[in-house]
Amino acid sequence: MKRTKWLGFLATVASLLTLACSAEPAPQLRVVYAGDAGTPHAEGYHALLAEHFEVRSIARNDLAKADLSDADVLIVDGQAIDRSEERIKTIPGVEGVDLETLSMPTVLIGGQGARISDDLNLLLGWRYG
Repeated sequence: MKRTKWLGFLATVASLLTLACSAEPAPQLRVVYAGDAGTPHAEGYHALLAEHFEVRSIARNDLAKADLSDADVLIVDGQAIDRSEERIKTIPGVEGVDLETLSMPTVLIGGQGARISDDLNLLLGWRYG
């Protein structure tokens, strides 16, 4: 009787190990980082993201015409800026970006994130946030 219990237990463990070894790993999250192309700031973010995700970087100004169909998450960023009222008014917007462009899970960072939020009348920009 004891032998049968041990054999059943070992068979169960072997089955679980077989399932665990044959299971494919979860797919990696695909991130598109839209920032100031070619700057140390953008390169640093790309390197950090690449440690954890499959990442593709694009120039933020190309965001409206970029093919984002392969992305799970979009991160829009810009270099740190002064938040003074005069500076906020001079931050160039990103032409052609609308809610459809941002229809996937999107992270808006810093001044550019606030500018896009204001342009789209989102509650997390400077104007409303």
